This record gives sequence, C-alpha cells and structure tokens, in this order.
Amino acid sequence: MRSIAIQRFKSKISLIIFALLLLALSLDLSSHQRSESYSKWVVEKQGNESLISIAFTIRLSNLNRLEGPLIGEWQKRVSDKISSSFSTNTECSVEEKPISVTSKEDDIFRVSWTLLCSSELEKINTAIFFNQDPTHSHIARYIYSSNLSIEKLFTSQTRTWNLKDIKSEKNAVNSSFKEYVLLGIKHISTGYDHLAFLLGLLLLNQGIRRLLLAVTGFTLGHSLTLSLAVLDLVRPVGSFVEALIGYSIALLGLELLIRRSKDSSVYIYSAASFLALFFLLYLVFFDGSFALGLFGLFLFSICYFILVKDDRSIFFSLIIASIFGLIHGFGFGGFLFEVGFSEDNLLKTLFGFNLGVEVGQIMAIILFLTLFYVLGKLKIMNQGYFNPILATFLVSLGTYWFVYRII
Repeated sequence: MRSIAIQRFKSKISLIIFALLLLALSLDLSSHQRSESYSKWVVEKQGNESLISIAFTIRLSNLNRLEGPLIGEWQKRVSDKISSSFSTNTECSVEEKPISVTSKEDDIFRVSWTLLCSSELEKINTAIFFNQDPTHSHIARYIYSSNLSIEKLFTSQTRTWNLKDIKSEKNAVNSSFKEYVLLGIKHISTGYDHLAFLLGLLLLNQGIRRLLLAVTGFTLGHSLTLSLAVLDLVRPVGSFVEALIGYSIALLGLELLIRRSKDSSVYIYSAASFLALFFLLYLVFFDGSFALGLFGLFLFSICYFILVKDDRSIFFSLIIASIFGLIHGFGFGGFLFEVGFSEDNLLKTLFGFNLGVEVGQIMAIILFLTLFYVLGKLKIMNQGYFNPILATFLVSLGTYWFVYRII
C-alpha cells in the first residue's frame, strides 16, 4: 500500500511539473506565433531595361509583433525598411518611392514601389523580418509575361531566389508546386494554434474510428474555405478569423472537461458568464467592430454546450470538426489571395499548398501519438490526471489567443 501511495505521489508531482512547463510554453507560444508576408513582382520590358512593380503585404497584427508598438509616424519607417530589405543582382533605381496603405479593418499593411532595372533580373535576395523572427516565411510571386509566373518561398535558411534557372512554363509550374507543398508543411509546423487544435482532436477522439472521422471532417472543412479564400470568392476578416481559431481550441479543451466532469453545469455556466462579460466589456471599451460576430459566437457556444452535454454520438465530432475546419481554412489561406495566381497554375498551386497542409497534419498526429505511446509505456502518464491538465492548458491558451487577437 505504501509503494502505491508513493507511486501516486510521484505521478502527481510529475504532472504538476509538466503543468508548469506547459504554462511556461504557453507564454513562449504567445510571442512566437506564425508570421508570413507576401509580395508580387510584375515585370514590364522597356527595351533593354525592366520596369518592376512590387507590392508587399503583411498582416498588421504580425507587423505590430515584429516591429513593436506601431505608434507615431511608423508607416514611412517601416515602408523604407521593407523596400530596402530586397536586393537584386543588377543595377536598379527607384522609379516610384514606396507608398503604404494601412487597413485595420482588413488587418493588412501594404507597401508598393517601382524599380527601373538596367537588365533582366537573375537573382532576388531578401532578409525581410528574419532577424526579428527566424520562423518568418515570405512568399513572392514573379510575373514576367502575360501567361508565365512563378512563386518562391523565402525562409531564414533560403534568402536567395535564382531566377535564371526558370526558363520555361513547365519548370515554373513544377517549381511553384514544390514551393507551395513546402509552404503548407511549414504553415502547420510553425502554426502553434493549428497544432494545439490537432492535439485537442486527439484528446477528444482516442478511438481510431472517431479520430479518422474527426480528422476527415477537419480536412473537408479547411479544404473548402482554403479554396474559397485563395480564389478570392470569400474574403474573411483576418483578425477575427485568427481570434476564432484561438476560441475553437478553447472549446475543444472545454468539451473534454465537460465530458469528463460529473457536474458539467459548472463549466457551462462559467464559460457562458465569461462570454457575456467579455461581450459587454468589448462594447464599452472597444470600437465594437466585431460585436455582431461576438454575439453570434455567444449563441453558437450556448448551443454547442447543450449538445456536448447530451450528444455522445460518433458523428458529433465529425460535424464539429468540419465546422471548426471551416474557420481554420480561412486561417490557412485567407491571405494567399494577396499574391494571386495565374489561372493555368491555380489548381496545381492550390493543390500543392493543401497537400502540404495535409502532410504536416499527418506528421503532427503521428508525433503526438508516438509521444502518448512513449509516456504510457514509461508509466508517467495517468490519463485520469494527464488529459484534464492538457484540456485545461488548451482552454487557457485558446482563451488567451482569442482575447489577444480580437482586441
């Protein structure tokens, strides 16, 4: 009996230490969320010279994190920094100085400028934001004829684009496809919010059949809205979508706690009270631009809690995962329409990005399952304690992301 008590005590101590590590990790994740930027390079031949129009776009929320508080006359400073972060292999002069556009409603900052180059470009180099965030990724589209274009993924490890190797449309399409597969994988591997959501799906659906249904629903949902966003058929409000992604993570964690609790009403009333209080405070202290969305979210949450309490069917996870997948799909591709695609390459590049996302998801799920298996074999993971702690972590992290991103 004494040995059993000692073992339980060690397990509790291990779980407490693990919970503290998760808390420390959540603080780190809040400051190292995925950041991306985009640019479009349109080339117009003028004799032996090339006139190149460049449009650079980044989320305003990402820029605020990378550059610190955007106060005062920051637009010109940041515009000059962005335009000067790109260099080429040939002599180019600034034909039109950088002009910036800021839209808080769409959560974007865009800089446009024009270069006049003495010859055709063969290389483009950039160090854009890599010093501030080594995980930053930049995707550029280079349009050099009416029907020929190519995309390139810049990372901290890949800062140079060799254009002279791309001479044919076939090479351009193949290169773009590979770049978008890599971008999809990177999007998942550096997207801590999407990884946290996948972890929540695993915790809630531990049987193989339930897990396959949940992942299938999530895939169908995000594939649909990813396509709609990239095709620019639906243009979501970026900051609100990012907040909803955080909220979906909190809901998964809360669902697990509700299903495991003997008195689920405590969690339901607490969550409903938090939403109502947050909604009122948002109306009083902020501009209220997302008031209608928050009200809809409140109604959805109430219905969700009622269903979670009473519905235990296997298809509930499929439906919920599909709904949440719709939200995450906008997060995956809601910004890619800024780059644009040639119509001939659209399906291939869209498929390449979505394929990369799926590969990244599978790798993440295998990693999580392997970790759970190892912890189980080492007998340091008691699901009775471990799963509620992870669920609480997801609720806390998701709530933080939701509040931080919406205000």
